[in-house]
Amino acid sequence: MKHVAILPVCILSTALLLNGCSYVTPTITEDEATEKIQEHARNTLAALPEKAEIEERDGPNTSPCGNPSMLSDEDRVTVSEHFWVRGIPEEDNDTALELMHDHWETNGYQILNDSRPDDTFINAEHEENDFQVATQYNKNGTLSLVVRSPCLWPDGSPELF
Repeated sequence: MKHVAILPVCILSTALLLNGCSYVTPTITEDEATEKIQEHARNTLAALPEKAEIEERDGPNTSPCGNPSMLSDEDRVTVSEHFWVRGIPEEDNDTALELMHDHWETNGYQILNDSRPDDTFINAEHEENDFQVATQYNKNGTLSLVVRSPCLWPDGSPELF
């Protein structure tokens, strides 16, 4: 009789695992996220004047995602990359921010924060793939762009055992 009681529990557990528990849902890989980051950066750059170009600062980096004490976040990471936007004169930074804002707003991004005019920070999230972009210029007038992936499994799926 003990085996009869275990069977429904096993079936229920398997069904839960297969039907959308977030910690087993496959994701894109770190490498795919890095490619998408480059794509979002290039698309944003296309909204700026031709003389603008992006310069990678440190290359892509990964960091732990969310709350590692939660099973669904354990071992998941987010990939991000920081860029300098070069070729925009300091006096045109506000125009560049507006161009990026307009580009994001009309190309499937939701503006999450636009702190202008008090600050020079804008960030947005792509409605289709949850990648986030952010821009601002610092006190030296240097314009930056950051692109960050959503949480993902480094190899695209969790190790279940």
